[in-house]
Amino acid sequence: MKELLSDPAKRIALDDFVTDHIKQFLDATAPEHFPAQGSGIRQEDFNDRVTKYEEVTRGLQQIVILLARWGDKGHIDLLAKIFSRLAENVERESAGLTLWLHLNWYPLQILMYAAGISAIAAGKYDALRVALETPTQTISSQGRRVALVVPVAANLADITDFFKKIPGQEHHYAPRSELMFAQARPEIEALLFLGKSYEDLFDDFEIYTALVFSDETGRGWGPVGRYGWKYHHRGDGNPYDRVVAEAKKHNANWPVTQSGLFKGSHENFLKLAEEFRERLNKLNWW
Repeated sequence: MKELLSDPAKRIALDDFVTDHIKQFLDATAPEHFPAQGSGIRQEDFNDRVTKYEEVTRGLQQIVILLARWGDKGHIDLLAKIFSRLAENVERESAGLTLWLHLNWYPLQILMYAAGISAIAAGKYDALRVALETPTQTISSQGRRVALVVPVAANLADITDFFKKIPGQEHHYAPRSELMFAQARPEIEALLFLGKSYEDLFDDFEIYTALVFSDETGRGWGPVGRYGWKYHHRGDGNPYDRVVAEAKKHNANWPVTQSGLFKGSHENFLKLAEEFRERLNKLNWW
């Protein structure tokens, strides 16, 4: 992957390489391997399926990390291709147990975190935008194209109780966030060696995720991860205030909105951030 990325003459080979891995993933997650039918679901069944999804997603996880970190503008389409093809595949299956249909979005969440954190680490916010806003048609959107973050976050939020019961997550305030913090780190660290900066980058990604979700849905709200707990317990040193302060410091020259995120508007971001803060202030973590 690194060799193909570094050589402009190998763009066709790179496209073939990525396409082959998408096809391998689709074969590995076909209904015969992850059936949506069944009855009498146990927590152990859920835990087992989460682990299997993580295993079969690992190859694409490495690919999106490298594309987001080292890819140039010409590689952004490849990143979008991965998200688009996988989202289309999820939407093909509409019959079965609701739990499994919701969990089908979990691999896309893994890839969003991998690409998003890597993109922020490299200051490549066009790649971050692809990870969050790749247009996706879903059954619930009735044919409208919505940002990828909307169906991923909404579907997985509906099964939060199962994530809470995964061993080791029972006492966490944001169990799915804690799971992703641990899940994403090994592959990102192995390829990018971020060290202690990983935690800040993870929080930044989750904050952008929540605010893009809020922007796209008009709800003034979005998924709250580890940063939400820190907001209430770290005072002025919390990651949410840090991100907003960074936006204010750069004003209209902030690279995040210049990439087109938040409709390309610095004012829109600040408005969303203040609305979201009002909701954060009302959260009860006890």
